Amino acid sequence: MKKMVIIVTVPVVLETWFKGQPKFLSSYYDIEIITAFSSTLSQIEKFEGVPVRGMDFNRAINFFKDVKVLVKLIIYLLKYKPTFVYTLTPKAGLLGMIASWFIRVPYRVHSVVGLPHLEAIGTRKKILTFTEKITYFFASNLYSNSLVLRDIVAQMSRKKVGVVGYGSVNGVDTEFFNDNLTKENKYTLREQLDFTAEDFVITYVGRIVNDKGINELIDTFITLYDEIKEIKLLFIGDYKDELDAISDKSKRILENHEAIKYLEFQDDVREYFSISDIFVLPSYREGLPNVLIEAGSYGIPLIATDINGCNEVVENEVNGLLVQPKDRESLLRAIRRFVVDEAFYNFIKSNVRQSIIEKYDQRYFWEELKKEFKKIEDAN
Repeated sequence: MKKMVIIVTVPVVLETWFKGQPKFLSSYYDIEIITAFSSTLSQIEKFEGVPVRGMDFNRAINFFKDVKVLVKLIIYLLKYKPTFVYTLTPKAGLLGMIASWFIRVPYRVHSVVGLPHLEAIGTRKKILTFTEKITYFFASNLYSNSLVLRDIVAQMSRKKVGVVGYGSVNGVDTEFFNDNLTKENKYTLREQLDFTAEDFVITYVGRIVNDKGINELIDTFITLYDEIKEIKLLFIGDYKDELDAISDKSKRILENHEAIKYLEFQDDVREYFSISDIFVLPSYREGLPNVLIEAGSYGIPLIATDINGCNEVVENEVNGLLVQPKDRESLLRAIRRFVVDEAFYNFIKSNVRQSIIEKYDQRYFWEELKKEFKKIEDAN
């Protein structure tokens, strides 16, 4: 079989939204994965059934560390001699595409899953924009995980930008993300979280950082809680030592408010989806957010900002509501509508799961991805 190296910056990607894809591709290619060092690498290797190698990747801009990783990548690729190098996430894309071009790997495929420079300012914005363009220059093939993001990427590169299926980077296992928890188990879990059976639970899963709209979500919740005491807010994700930290005020509220429950990153969030009444993603920028697809597969009505990616998953007033980014009032109206309008809530809930199955089922996505790799080979 032809060799393929998959490079992602951090292992959590392999544990969450990219999970299972290397295992699928290993039926057609000899796969090896490169990512940052972590205590979970052996677990990832066991699940995917392919070798996983650690390198000193970091998400922050660090010239000397990045050059060191680049040299290690070049040495590794020279020895392994892959036919494909397939990168996801910005830092992995930059270093992986340069290294694979340097040793003339035939097919250098980069998947754009988000554009950090869109929300950056000043010097940081210039650096991030430049590094994206460099990544695209050294890639032989570019893909975007959303239709709208494809058009943005196309403005930064002369190369054709593809989209697999309807978008996404891995689709969703709609049987795995399916609400099968009993009412008794749901009630027990709610009790453990200090929620009652009558509480209306608003859930967010992801990195708890500024550009995910967390400050706006917390402020909006506090305002609505003064009006409706039966609501609860559930946060699941990491926020300590992040580059784009939420405000100190938001941190205090998140950690101390009686109606807010915070849980650190969870390997499996399905049981928490099962007790959620709505899922909210008030992000400023996205590619095509897998977490929206996973929550939607659970049949949870969705609220997300009207930005690229989110507005491809959420059909306004069909399977959820779209709100304006950084707009607390817009977010407040959307959450309140779901809480107080039972008929509207039930209508949306009846549509959500089927809307996800039709566009983002994982098996469909994997088959489309396999076809794309075959097209790349056939075109050369």
